[in-house]
Amino acid sequence: MNEKQNQPGYPLAARIAVVAGTIAVVICALLLYDYTQRLVKDPLDSATFKTLVAALDQQPTNESLKEQIRSLDLQLRREYFRQRALTRVGAGLLLISVLICLAAAKTAATLHRRMPSPTARSAAYDREAAWTRTARWALAALCLTLVGTAITLSVGIQSEFQRDRDRLATTEPPVGTVAAAKTPPTEEQIGKMWASFRGPGGRGISAYMNVPQTWDVPSGKGVVWKTPVPLPGNNSPVVWGNRVFLTGADQRRREVYCFEIESGELIWRQTVPSTPQSTARPPKIMDDTGYAAPTAVTDGRHIFAIFANGDLAAFDFSGKPVWSKSFGIPENIYGHASSLAMYGNTLLVQLDQGSSEKSKSKIFALDSATGKIVWQIARPVPNSWSSPIVARHADHDQIITAADPWVIAYDAAEGSELWRAKCLETDIGPSPTFADGRVYVANDNSMLSAIRADGRGDVTATAILWQGEDGMPDTCSPLATEEFVFLLASYGTLTCYDAADGNVLWAEDFDEDFAASPSLVGNRLFLIGRTGKAWIVEPSREKCQRIGQADLGEECVTSPAFQDGRIYLRGKKHLFCLGI
Repeated sequence: MNEKQNQPGYPLAARIAVVAGTIAVVICALLLYDYTQRLVKDPLDSATFKTLVAALDQQPTNESLKEQIRSLDLQLRREYFRQRALTRVGAGLLLISVLICLAAAKTAATLHRRMPSPTARSAAYDREAAWTRTARWALAALCLTLVGTAITLSVGIQSEFQRDRDRLATTEPPVGTVAAAKTPPTEEQIGKMWASFRGPGGRGISAYMNVPQTWDVPSGKGVVWKTPVPLPGNNSPVVWGNRVFLTGADQRRREVYCFEIESGELIWRQTVPSTPQSTARPPKIMDDTGYAAPTAVTDGRHIFAIFANGDLAAFDFSGKPVWSKSFGIPENIYGHASSLAMYGNTLLVQLDQGSSEKSKSKIFALDSATGKIVWQIARPVPNSWSSPIVARHADHDQIITAADPWVIAYDAAEGSELWRAKCLETDIGPSPTFADGRVYVANDNSMLSAIRADGRGDVTATAILWQGEDGMPDTCSPLATEEFVFLLASYGTLTCYDAADGNVLWAEDFDEDFAASPSLVGNRLFLIGRTGKAWIVEPSREKCQRIGQADLGEECVTSPAFQDGRIYLRGKKHLFCLGI
């Protein structure tokens, strides 16, 4: 006689299987319901959003409408990611509950068995065995269905908008609220963004007039948000679309940071790969440079960053590493501080090091997509801290560099030298600038020189239009317009030159030390002091009129980045967004 006998543990295993199966079915139902309700395409594919954008096309100066679009843009994107995060979690829980159901059911089946019969069994049809096989196949089919549902939903969250955040970071809807598109940016886009040190052309001039002219961080006045920056750095913010980029480093780590432009949220942080050569010893630095002095640069698709130890890396806008390389630890007595620049699809690296006799200095052009060297040119200069700029003159693009004793211009496309002028001495910190067909360079222990940019060969005797010697800076880069040239000395004197003939028009003293270069918004200069105090002044040929004063509330040695209605500024510990 055959009798069933349940082994110890069978009731518990059976209950677990039933509970897990029930949970799996419930989760599956909820996921399917959520799937039918969520955004399945571009989160900005909203009738309300499209209506607002269409209205903005008719009223391009309507600030209230722009703010509504920004707010709705952020709301739609957050909902988009919330829904997909919910689906990920649900799919994971579904998979776990299915696996638990399978394991518990198998255990229960093993513990629920017949006792062996002492008599011979007939070969007749065994109904129980048949039901057991059928039950196993049914359970297997159920589990496969649930697992398939989980996988389908998980894959399904990768919408046409791209694979999650990766494509969101590279899609460009109206009003510049997101990051760059797949195609190379146009000159108009570059002119509106703040893609490098001192913005478009390295000139420190804002494309937007509607930026705040007063703020007080200690009281919260004019502060949209402030966010801690994990590692220190003396580099300035880079802004493209809905992303703000910074870098930070200490002796052991080198990192790149990406912040969301509306909320200040740290979206991602990535460590820059190193080599045994670049980490063999800490590079020599000073506090004014540090381990992350160079400002990063973006081409609208990638962010590029270089550090004091010569490590260089590229990331896409989602934080994915694209390529990296090391130039080795630069031989620089203060620490490498030259910021990066872009020309089309090439990344420009000015790596001045050692002495002139050692012939170690070079300028590199690297393919932005691969990091491969497109061209490299040796430079007859010692270590410097100046950054290159790209200037267009007479429909020809030039890379302008400054180091003791030469200002050298290179053909931007092929790297050949165009012209050079001998007018600098000793340590060169300020970067060159360009306005109205002229290159301006200045440095402590040197002079301010205005150089015509259309020469060839050694133009020292023919292209230097005029020189000045008052108010020379050792850190802050000059700012030039068609009418004026401004120099800001580290000890607090702002000097205004007539761009036409080099005559000094006036000098204004501020009770402050400066390291940040001056910036221009419309007809007003923004001056950021080391303590975080700021002055907004309106220059004329006769005087410097002080319009307003502001306070960041912490030390600041970096230059601001300007966007529509916003200023992004890095203090010693925080990244600030200042707004009207």
